[in-house]
Amino acid sequence: MVSQLVTYSAHVILFVLVWLLAYTDVVPVLSYLPECLHCLVNYAPFFAVLFLGIYAVFNVVYGVATFNDCAEAKVELLGEIKEAREELKRKRIID
Repeated sequence: MVSQLVTYSAHVILFVLVWLLAYTDVVPVLSYLPECLHCLVNYAPFFAVLFLGIYAVFNVVYGVATFNDCAEAKVELLGEIKEAREELKRKRIID
């Protein structure tokens, strides 16, 4: 089974290699594109980082929006807090 790091690295390396080949004109991609799309190839790494950032922000917002409350965990945590306070009162650490 391949880890996510290996998969991600393979995608990034492939993207960088294709971009470098197009940018340095080893593969004449720019000659087949209209002049207005040359900036797309030139600024592709910037766009990739920008879209990765946008994806990350939306992923975090989605995770926060769909975060489930766990009522059982809340009750358990409040019980543990109450037990800890009682124990600290018995040891006369708090009033």
